[in-house]
Amino acid sequence: MIDRRFDNARYAVLAEIGSEDGIGTYMERSLHKILKFYLEPDESFHEIKVNGSIADIKKGDEIIEIQTRSMSRLLPKLEKFLPDHKVTVVYPLDHTKYIRWIDKKTGETTERRKSPKSATVFDSVYELYNIRRFIGDRNLSLKLIFLNVEEYRYRNEMAFGKRRNKVRAERIPTSIEYAVDIREPDDYRIFIPNGLADHFSVADFNRAVGGRFSYGYSAISILRAAGLVDDGERIGRSIKYKLK
Repeated sequence: MIDRRFDNARYAVLAEIGSEDGIGTYMERSLHKILKFYLEPDESFHEIKVNGSIADIKKGDEIIEIQTRSMSRLLPKLEKFLPDHKVTVVYPLDHTKYIRWIDKKTGETTERRKSPKSATVFDSVYELYNIRRFIGDRNLSLKLIFLNVEEYRYRNEMAFGKRRNKVRAERIPTSIEYAVDIREPDDYRIFIPNGLADHFSVADFNRAVGGRFSYGYSAISILRAAGLVDDGERIGRSIKYKLK
């Protein structure tokens, strides 16, 4: 089903980028901006100063913060916003991703190729761990938005003072596949993998998620903050946790 509001936000932002210096200039700001206009089309509610910080969107006592990179950057804002406002943290994830490489000298891009990876809720765990101390706050909600995207990359570029084989220049969403809302502690059960025993270790958790998942400790910390898992008990060489 076509989401007209998302398409309108996307076209408006991409038209603005087209009038500027093109792909790569905005360093992922287009993704942030498209989501901002999608979630609140009225610009009068954008970039509102609250307690000395700028909220992405503020309408009444509700604030929306869109985080496309590290959630650790949100910590100062959450400290200021949560006591007096309902705050929704929006985190985008790639459901289907197509990759294009950019020749920085000519500006030409390669034909797109599809990435074999498709994000799940567990791909948000690493970042959510950074804000785990706020998870029990009744004013905090999360929205995980799974997007279909086109990602543009440069080869052999400098990033953070080091030469990298690849540097992401831009990630442009083409559509929304689905979204997951987490509004109360019980909603964090989506981070409990199927087949997990009542008593489990970090290694057990990683195996239950499958693949090469290695953020079991982070996921368990999130579940503990939500009150769904106990603090654990050392049994032999490992700590065993219990679902509540």
